[in-house]
Amino acid sequence: MQRKNHILGLILLFFLTYTSYINIVFAGFQLGGSSLPIDEDGFIEYDFEDKVATQKYTVKVEFVKLYQYEDIIRALGVNISVSKFNFDTTSYEVLNVDLIEFQNQLCLLYNKTDQYFRYGTYMDNLLLHGYGGYYVIPDDPVDVNIVKIFIENYTVWSANVSDNTINIETGNDQVILTYNEKGILVKEEINYNNETISSLTIITPNNNPDNIILTTSIIAIVAIVAFLIPLVMKIIKRKK
Repeated sequence: MQRKNHILGLILLFFLTYTSYINIVFAGFQLGGSSLPIDEDGFIEYDFEDKVATQKYTVKVEFVKLYQYEDIIRALGVNISVSKFNFDTTSYEVLNVDLIEFQNQLCLLYNKTDQYFRYGTYMDNLLLHGYGGYYVIPDDPVDVNIVKIFIENYTVWSANVSDNTINIETGNDQVILTYNEKGILVKEEINYNNETISSLTIITPNNNPDNIILTTSIIAIVAIVAFLIPLVMKIIKRKK
């Protein structure tokens, strides 16, 4: 009887741990009525291509801090670190743009109740150099028009929206941002004289080794559990 309870306890512990792990991996973040499609310690990886300098490398955006920001207005604050992969050292190094080090930098502030939404000042530097900057929008619900409103209120640029894509006219260039149904930036293109000079494209789960390992692990775990439960039940019946 004690062995039976021990086995059942282990199975229960496994499922609780597994469920908690899945929730952590896929959870978004909510503060009051304001929510975003990614949680603290989450990250996004992109392929970056500079067609003028003929450079290609991977850019990683880490959401290092999601918190309650309090100043003139109380809002959901999001800090990020942005790095690029160095093939010589085979590691990520913090991105430096316009002498700004993008480590633990303010990405955005958001308060749904007060209809307040603003990207951090330095996100424009990332945007103009083709590194995205405007990485996420609120998912309560997802509405790309919130970026257009921000641009009209806080920049000298102009913008128009089509479905989940926003076209930003910065003067010399046209910046095209595309978001998915979750509110995550999946692509940025910078066009000059109708030619694409740089692109930033999200690395899809199928091309991301970390996600492949995660998916494979989940399938393997489910298969193992499916195999073990009948075996455990047989052992229990024999003990009876």
